Formats: sequence, structure tokens, C-alpha cells
Amino acid sequence: MLNTSLSSNSIPKYFFNKLVDITPEDIFSMGAKAVGIDLDNTSFYDSTYKPFPGVYEWLSSMKKAGIPVIIVSNTYEFRANRISKKLGGLPYIGNANKPDTKCFFEAAKQCGVDVSEFAMVGDQLFTDIQGANNAGAISVRVKYMTREILMGIRFRLVRRRERLYLEDKGLGDKV
Repeated sequence: MLNTSLSSNSIPKYFFNKLVDITPEDIFSMGAKAVGIDLDNTSFYDSTYKPFPGVYEWLSSMKKAGIPVIIVSNTYEFRANRISKKLGGLPYIGNANKPDTKCFFEAAKQCGVDVSEFAMVGDQLFTDIQGANNAGAISVRVKYMTREILMGIRFRLVRRRERLYLEDKGLGDKV
């Protein structure tokens, strides 16, 4: 049995297959007024500067609906900045150190909302989701899209741990 004592707050409030499946109506129905997005395997191919198909259109739909979007990523500052520019100058927090909660409070503040009105979309249970839940934000998990390139062995272990955790919670179909 998987020891979940260190990650008991890692169950997402919402599940989606992909970032681009989330509509402005979904965001509003969650009670959110702003969205944070992770980069690797959520909106961009892992360790690249290439967004997943539909990301630009998704951002446009959020903008039209008046929903602020901010990048919240553990990636290094230089890369977060370059991707921010690529996405039209989105605000960003690089080196976010998720699951530390500080980045979620800062992201909500930059978007002009309370953290309880901030939806964090990410693919990793023990960084994106756990951190958002611990901060009191709305946690939204998307399935990871590709295998991680950098630190591949480490991430295979993380993905296995996530799978076991969700199965233990009766959510194995959400992997």
C-alpha cells in the first residue's frame, strides 16, 4: 500500500484530459475568476518551447471571457520569461517551487483575485495539485501529454507514484 501521509491533500478538485478541454464556462462553474497554468506536459511539450495544439486558441477564449491567465511553473526563470513572451506577454512565476504555497498566493494577487477564486491547472499531483489545495486554490488536473525528457527516470517514478496514489483513492481512471 502506498504511504500517502505526506501527500494527503493531493486529490484534484477537477479532472480534464487536456488544458484545451477546459472552457471559460468550466472556469466560472468552479467558482474561479483567474487561472494559473503549468508549462511542462500541461500547456507545452516537456522541456521545450513548443505549445500543445490549441493553446493559443484556448488563451484567446479565456481573454475574451475576461479570465486572467498566469504561468506558474517550476521551470527556470529564463525559460518562463521566453514562453511568456511567446504567449503574448502572459504574467508568469518561474522557479515557483511548487508545492510551496507562496507562488499560488502571488499568482492570485497578480491576477487581482483571492486565492480561493484562483484555479491552478497542472499535470502533477504532488506539485501543482497538492500546492494548490494547500493554498486554498481550486486544483485542476490534466493528464500529462508526453513522457518527460529531462530527468526521465525520476519522472517515471513520480508518474508511478501518482498512479498508485490515485488507484489507492479509487480514482485509477483519472491517471
